[in-house]
Amino acid sequence: MFRQGPQKYQQFQDEQRVISNKQEFPQEVQAGVLGGKEGNSDFPSDQIPPDFNLAELHREAWNVGTTKLSKSQLRSLRLHQNTPNISEEEKLVGQICKCCARQVPKDRVKIDCNNQDYSFLGAGMPLYFEYIKACILMLIVMFVTSGDYNIITNIAFGQSCQSLDKSIGFEIDEKAVCIFNWVTGLSLANKREDQEFIDLQQMLNLISMLTLIILFQYFRKEQRAFDTEIDSNTYYASDYTILLKNIPTHTEGLKNDDFDQDLKDYLEVYIERTYEKPIEVLDYEEELRQFLQRNNRPEKKLSRVVAVNLCYNIEEQTILEQEKQSKIAQKQKLLPSLYDQGLLPGSEDINNNEQIKEIDNQIIEIEQKLEALEKRFVEGKDVKQYFLGQAFVTFRWESDVQWMLIDHRLSLCSRILGRKSNLIYRGSQLQVEQPPEPTDVFWENLHIQTSQKIWRRILGYFLTFIILGVCGGLIYWLSAIQAQSADEQAKAVKNGDLNPNYKVKVIAQLASISIIIINYILSIVIRKVSLFERFSTQTGFNISLASKSSLAQFVNTAVITFAISTWVTKNIYGTGGLVYNQTYVFISNAILPALIQLIDSSTIMKWLYQFFELRKGKASVKTQKQLHDLFERPVFDISTSYATVLKNMYVVAFYASVIPIGLVITCFALLFFYWVEKYNIARRRTIKYNYSSVMSREMIEQLEYVLPIYCLTNLWWEYVFLQSISIEAIIGVCFGVANAILPMHEINKLLFRMKAKPNEHLPINEAEVGFLTDYCRENPATAETERARYQERVTRHQKDKIAMDQMFEQ
Repeated sequence: MFRQGPQKYQQFQDEQRVISNKQEFPQEVQAGVLGGKEGNSDFPSDQIPPDFNLAELHREAWNVGTTKLSKSQLRSLRLHQNTPNISEEEKLVGQICKCCARQVPKDRVKIDCNNQDYSFLGAGMPLYFEYIKACILMLIVMFVTSGDYNIITNIAFGQSCQSLDKSIGFEIDEKAVCIFNWVTGLSLANKREDQEFIDLQQMLNLISMLTLIILFQYFRKEQRAFDTEIDSNTYYASDYTILLKNIPTHTEGLKNDDFDQDLKDYLEVYIERTYEKPIEVLDYEEELRQFLQRNNRPEKKLSRVVAVNLCYNIEEQTILEQEKQSKIAQKQKLLPSLYDQGLLPGSEDINNNEQIKEIDNQIIEIEQKLEALEKRFVEGKDVKQYFLGQAFVTFRWESDVQWMLIDHRLSLCSRILGRKSNLIYRGSQLQVEQPPEPTDVFWENLHIQTSQKIWRRILGYFLTFIILGVCGGLIYWLSAIQAQSADEQAKAVKNGDLNPNYKVKVIAQLASISIIIINYILSIVIRKVSLFERFSTQTGFNISLASKSSLAQFVNTAVITFAISTWVTKNIYGTGGLVYNQTYVFISNAILPALIQLIDSSTIMKWLYQFFELRKGKASVKTQKQLHDLFERPVFDISTSYATVLKNMYVVAFYASVIPIGLVITCFALLFFYWVEKYNIARRRTIKYNYSSVMSREMIEQLEYVLPIYCLTNLWWEYVFLQSISIEAIIGVCFGVANAILPMHEINKLLFRMKAKPNEHLPINEAEVGFLTDYCRENPATAETERARYQERVTRHQKDKIAMDQMFEQ
């Protein structure tokens, strides 16, 4: 009976197709008890000159890949690891970087890998690529259902635009007359006077919109199924953790003035008293007892609560770190002059210099303060003035987490209605929540009060509107220049000059490129605004940034240009008008964003800086930590990528009926962007955060605004060209707006039920081997200490697991 357990656990691990996401976890020690070295780790973060080999190891440790190999990959690695042809990068495989406690991946992701292979980065990463594919499918559906008919009838049967020749006379208004060329010929302007074609077009637009509504439900279903499948094949730090809030911050009733140990003891008693252990857990504990007996080890009871990581106000720690960096900067300014005097880097002459000694002593003094503060944070004692009343509590078994969430987690609606938690600790009703992943937490923002965050977000939106106003002014200025050029062409035509005015076309192209540049600057400013809002999680920040940036860029790219062309210059399809500008914008968007990503100036600049630093060698005055930051590849920014995709979808929906060729151009643009993103992630990016499915779900919500945009602009262009509105256009608006307003995610959950994943009863000490990080190592208050003892803990767990399996296989 008892031999079944470990074999099942090992079989489950061997069959995992995707390695876990994110948490190496606290060793089984009592909360607050320091293990190994106290304070700083062995990593020489401030040493000058730095070790370039350590920097290269750090860079490779952040490669996008997993630490688990198949048997054939392991055999290949062992076969070639001692050959002379092995690259320097391959020699680093499996080593652990001491500064971040990350292992160099054994299996880097491939450019053409299945999207599910990204799941070790969190469910949000594969869902991001599925999101782009969904957008491409949407464009194909829009083109097949209505766009192809629109283009064919525009170019083949439209007669509203005329060729520029002497037969139409010279007394024409270039803004009011549609001159036939490839731009206007492909647009709705060429059949604007053919009501029969437009009426049928509106019917097809309605069919297209209804098809998209069904398609969105399919997207949501597939997204949820994809998320469920990834979650069932992958272990994450959050699977074994809950977030507790409203923990008392006073010391009344606290044992030994120890916040984390007292909370751990309370939860241990509560769990033991409330929830029975599953039979698989009892089997595992019995086999562990037998293992300890056979190896003459003392028996011990496995606690069900593994660790409590408290959340602190780390402003004091941040200020001390800034003071330390300021002193290091002073030292770095002195060193070049000493090197010029002939003193060797790192020599005793350098260390004995009076100015250097004074600065070093000041740095040591600050480090001692930091170590003392971190020791208090790790022990959880005498931290009343820092403790925020929140804690990440990690359990040995995932089943305990599920029970706690089922029994005690309250929805926002329940809390608003006054429902209280029945989990009482030292007189306070604890709030139990599903935690974000460790790298998803903005630890430095946890102390910001909710009222301050609300005020900051209101101010953030206000600043965004001001920025949009400034950008609108710039675009208006560009439109005025275009209008002037169009007037010059009109005068030339009146004088008998029928030659094409290339100046107008060049200005239209420059205007489209200028809009992209303005959007780039706008995204940088909005990032600053989103940082000012001080979100508690990286996901919240990413959603805010992606939403604001996509909306602002859409307004810049489409709405402001539309408003100026419609009501100011009053030039829709004339030379240099709206149709011209937006066609060139579509072309520019199809090439420039993905091309910029492919050229990747940030990577090129990194290479240049690394080259110049390598030439300095021992004369480099960078600290080890600074050199590590320099050698890291650029960090992948999912929020900017989402904003780019979402903005393109908004713009193409806005102009799909009047410029249908935009559907084709944008489709190819997204396809190009998709593969450039996969290439960059596989070869030229560092991914520091695990992305949850929450952001992908929110981006689907944002994407649904495509429907009302599409329907409203269909109605508008019909009214502009025919001075009438069809019943199909009105029905489309009603359906589009209703789909955007109604809670479609909840409706989808009612329509398509998903089976809950089975609980595998894998203990955390086995699951954590594949984790990338944990709450203790990510929390700045405890990071140094936890990273110092990470490798020893994991090595011990792995050895015990192998020995235990071998014993029961006999």
